Amino acid sequence: MLTFDSLPQARVVRAGGHLVTPPPAPPAPRSAMNEKIREALAVAVGLWPLTAVMVLSFALLALTGLYSSP
Repeated sequence: MLTFDSLPQARVVRAGGHLVTPPPAPPAPRSAMNEKIREALAVAVGLWPLTAVMVLSFALLALTGLYSSP
């Protein structure tokens, strides 16, 4: 005989006589340190074009200094 005991069952809630699924649980709150790291990473990713231009300009300045010496 086939049994369905091993199948996971969905949680249901009765609201006004109707069966509805409950809302998902809220995510766990982040720690202050985790939040600061996430903000710093977001700024670094958001400003990558500026960072690339600055690195390129410093590299060109360094090359100019090397090739202009006698």
